[in-house]
Amino acid sequence: MPTVADFQLTPAQRRLELARPWVLLAFYLGFALAGWWWLAVPTAVVVCLAAFVQMHDAMHNSLGLSKTATKRVLSFSGLLILKSGHGLQVTHLRHHGRCLTEADPEGAPVNWSFGRVLWQGPWHTLMLRREALRIAPGTKRIQLLETGATLALLAAFAGLYYFTGSAVGLVYWGVAFVMSATMPIWASYVPHHVSSRNPVGRAAAAVAQAWTPITASFAFHHLHHHYPRVPTALL
Repeated sequence: MPTVADFQLTPAQRRLELARPWVLLAFYLGFALAGWWWLAVPTAVVVCLAAFVQMHDAMHNSLGLSKTATKRVLSFSGLLILKSGHGLQVTHLRHHGRCLTEADPEGAPVNWSFGRVLWQGPWHTLMLRREALRIAPGTKRIQLLETGATLALLAAFAGLYYFTGSAVGLVYWGVAFVMSATMPIWASYVPHHVSSRNPVGRAAAAVAQAWTPITASFAFHHLHHHYPRVPTALL
């Protein structure tokens, strides 16, 4: 019979999960600085996906870290995808508590047509920040600090381009912005509409063990709703 330990990360697994988005970011920087944009841009997309998974596990406190360390991971992984990690945590935990009801702002796109998700999704992303502040005003300070940090990154990257001509920062920010704006599609609509019996879902499940960040959170989304405290890597 499985024990509690079977659903917790080992120290080695924890180090891997914590390092993954930052190692990928280093690869992005290497490719971008070398001018290999055909590799750099896809790598930036993968960085965002890996950061999303890490942020998501931090939301559920499933990384096996202290409360303080979890909060730091939540903030920094969120920054990689231009999100307030604490703001997303508020709306995501509401999603689990009141899934797909009128009180679940994160899950609203699931009930929309795909066309509506395409055109209204970016606005919905901004609306979630407002809803997070409304639902949890006690976290307003950290949410605003994290939001300010994403804008500070844009200013820093714009300055880098202006003074040095390097687009390394702006390209990453642009990729992360697109990933953030389209999150209602790939993190909400698709996981809830592609069932485990769907050929796409089955294909994702088949390769999920090979690379957790991209596939497991989508292939096993239904399991995550049943066992939210289980780390994505162990689904």
